[in-house]
Amino acid sequence: MFFHCPTCDLVFVPSRLHDSLSEERRRYETHENTLDNAGYVAMFERFIELVSRHCPGVETILDYGSGPGPVLVELLRRRGFRAEGYDPIFAPDTDLTRRFDAVVSTETFEHFARPRREIERIEGLIRGGGFLALMTLFHGEHHFTADWWYTRDSTHVAFYSHRTIRWICEAFRFDLVYLDEKNVAILRASQDDAGG
Repeated sequence: MFFHCPTCDLVFVPSRLHDSLSEERRRYETHENTLDNAGYVAMFERFIELVSRHCPGVETILDYGSGPGPVLVELLRRRGFRAEGYDPIFAPDTDLTRRFDAVVSTETFEHFARPRREIERIEGLIRGGGFLALMTLFHGEHHFTADWWYTRDSTHVAFYSHRTIRWICEAFRFDLVYLDEKNVAILRASQDDAGG
């Protein structure tokens, strides 16, 4: 069962149908998200190239939703970034009291049970003029169906479109820097936010 927000175009699973935290953990632990997975690493390398190209001046990065194996954090560090990972299940003790030049979130937004609350939290972690770079498969009006493969993962509960991303920009005072057809968006936080 899916609900659709006509305002922001988010498609979402009602909370009563979400997996429990222990079920989510079990599912995530079956993923082969390691540095030995060449395809997984290549996906991140392409993502890092986009971040490097579209996010000037970035030195500190938080990977929000780093998962059981912080592969992206390691790859970012190899590129010279000061990167850290946060994950509510696997790395919950990361210090989130400071701000970062960029927050990256790959294959995480679709897991957000409460997207607005999570985006508000992320916004508070980005310095004024900093960046949010996210990766999640975008739904389109012609291919969102209950049997779309992306909806078959029971931990995927929120699905975004280009219109959703633009709504996020307006609601949270981000500028849209980059948006591809498939799964990557890069947003820039307002310069007015002078925090940290």
